[in-house]
Formats: sequence, C-alpha cells, structure tokens
Amino acid sequence: MVTSVDVAKHLGLSQSTVSRALRGHPSVAPATKERILSTARELGYVPDAAARMMVTRRTHAVGVVVADLTSPIYPVIVESLQNRLLERGYRMVLIRDPDVLPDPEAVDVLDRATVDGMIFVSARESSAAVRRVLERGTPVVLLSRDDPSVEVEAVLADDGGAGELVVSHLQTLGHKRIGVVTTLRDRSNGRDREDGFRAAMERHGLPVREEWIRHIRLTHEDGVRAALEMLDSEDRPTALFCVTDAFAFAALDAAAQLGIRVPDELSVMGFDDSGPAGWAFINLTTVHQPIPEMSYEAVDRLAGRIEGEPPSQRMKSVFPVTLKVRTTTAAPPHAVLRPPLKSRV
Repeated sequence: MVTSVDVAKHLGLSQSTVSRALRGHPSVAPATKERILSTARELGYVPDAAARMMVTRRTHAVGVVVADLTSPIYPVIVESLQNRLLERGYRMVLIRDPDVLPDPEAVDVLDRATVDGMIFVSARESSAAVRRVLERGTPVVLLSRDDPSVEVEAVLADDGGAGELVVSHLQTLGHKRIGVVTTLRDRSNGRDREDGFRAAMERHGLPVREEWIRHIRLTHEDGVRAALEMLDSEDRPTALFCVTDAFAFAALDAAAQLGIRVPDELSVMGFDDSGPAGWAFINLTTVHQPIPEMSYEAVDRLAGRIEGEPPSQRMKSVFPVTLKVRTTTAAPPHAVLRPPLKSRV
C-alpha cells in the first residue's frame, strides 16, 4: 500500500510537508499542494483513515446528502464537492436524502462515528433529517437550500434575483403570457425563484396567471405532465420559465409531443446552466449559477466548523447569477419587440 512516505520519496520532499498537504493544511503553498495531490493520485495513495482517527478523533469523512442523482446538475455539484473535500483532506460519503426516500431513518448511518460533518444539497424546509443531525452535534452546511427554521450556515445562489433576469429577457422579446414550472413550496430554491419571478412580473406591469404556475415533484414525468396541461390549449403561455434545467428539458419534451415549435411558437427558459443545457441540439436559454464556487464555499465553511473555527457572522453566502441566452427563446408570434430597459428613453 502506498503511504505518504512513498509520495515524499517520489517527489524528493519531506514527509511532514507531504502529510500537511494531504491534510489540506494552509501552510503548504498551493502549487506544492497540487503537485503532491496529483502525485498521490497517480501512485494510488489511500489515507489510513483508522490511524488518522486514533490521533485526531476525527474520521476525515464528510456526508453529502442529495435528493436525485438523475438531475443533470447533481453530478456537477457532487464532483465539485468531492474535488474540494479532497483538497481539504476529507473523503466524501454520498447518501440519498432520507426525507425523500421511504426510510426516514436512512441518515442515521451517518453519525459522528462515521462522518465529521454533513453537507445537505437537497434539504426541504423544516427537514427532519437536518434536525436530527444538528441535535447530535454534527456540523452541517446547506448548499443551494435554506431553512430559516434552524440556525445553520447556508450557501445559496441569488434565486430571488433571477426573476428579474428572466422577466426582463422575456419582456424585451415581447412576451406577456409567461408560465412557470416550479418545485413544491417546501424547497427554498424553487420557492425563491418563483417569488422572484412574481415580484419581477409586478414591477414590469405584467399579469401572473395562477393557472400557469405549476408546483411539481422533482421528476421528468411530472414536468412533462405540467407542461402538457398548460400547453395543450389555445389559451396557453408563449413562454415558460422552468426553475431547473431538468424541468425545462421536460417542457421541451412536452412541446415536441404537441408539435409546438421552440422557439418560434414557445420560448423556454431554465435555471442551473447544467452541461446538457449547452449541447447544440438543446441550446437552452438558462440562468447560470456558479456551482463550483458555491460548492467550494460550502466545503470551506464545513471544514472550518469541523476544525474548530468560529462561524462567520454571515450565516448565508449568496452568489450572483447570470443569464445565458441561447436558442430556446425568441419573440412570440406577431410580437412587437421592446427595447431593453437600459436603452429606453
């Protein structure tokens, strides 16, 4: 088995320097640390978790709780978290959200004897799983979710602010009839995106049609069904804002089933800027959230709590979002284009 001593000999460095780098200690220069980590991976180095736990009384493992790995954004989140955890000297333990699975006790496999802390990527508001973990003293950070009912650090995108980007873009194209496919209201990111959309529609003097607001579970089938219900009618929206790219893909599927041309007859917008959104045959207009940066912030906050650092006075970190305009949005049929807000007199 390859040890840190073997890595040190291979690189001609001291074993103490290599050991500090493998633990993610900040005293090691970034370039040196990257060189050591790269070499360790090449040689097949695996940390001796049992020995480290005896010395530090920590497992150097972090539990990452996710809802649905079929969503195209989750692999990006998981990879980003894993990369940063490795840089900080932690292993990742992945678990499906017990609030979603039939077994509500599933999270109990991740107690303090198994992991040093947990990052919840999928927590619903008032999550029983988050409360159980906090009650037993395990450090917790929420990523892309918030829960005002508990005192916990959270790393978020500017979900509410995305509404202005979406509505301004669609109104500039000439859209007034805009529907929304969103999550159930107990998921803070979907709720905040919907609320931001509603506020932006009011600012722009556009009506919100409640029959065109659909709250659904995180499945492709529910997304297709919701879009079909709105689109299979003469009185239908000319644009759909979907609060995840996965919902947008479902809306595109529904439009194809009905023979509705995108973007000539229907504009579709998503949120995430997942990998498939940029594929040429999809080319989805979407809201980009900086997942790698958010994931790194979540890991650094959790590592700080594990290593005894006091929490930041800012319990929430909110990252700005940007608009990625591609080819699934265009003017509605017979629309008169309006100039962008900044160019209006």
